[in-house]
Amino acid sequence: MQQDEFFPLDAIPPRVRRAILHEFQGRWPTVQEVSQISDRHWLATPDIGPSTLEKIHCVLRPQPCQGDSASPQLTDAELLTRLEFLQEELRRIQRTLNARSARLQESSSRAKGV
Repeated sequence: MQQDEFFPLDAIPPRVRRAILHEFQGRWPTVQEVSQISDRHWLATPDIGPSTLEKIHCVLRPQPCQGDSASPQLTDAELLTRLEFLQEELRRIQRTLNARSARLQESSSRAKGV
């Protein structure tokens, strides 16, 4: 993101957007203008708390804020391998839950004398 570009206000929640516009007297600021405001100042601004500040940082520096930074860099083959692994893990969990459920039903039936 270029410093002289307008800050992407549409990428943030309306409450945060209003707070940023209020800070700049209703004018749409550039990325550079928003980034020059200290975290301390933002946190002293109404409607800006730690999680809101994090959203601003995510817009300014998107890579570190996208969660698992390895995911966007995986190839299709790696993504497919990961998907297959997760599907197998899900099937294993489902089998475990089904077995536990069956055992609970058996012990419940025995306790009732059925």
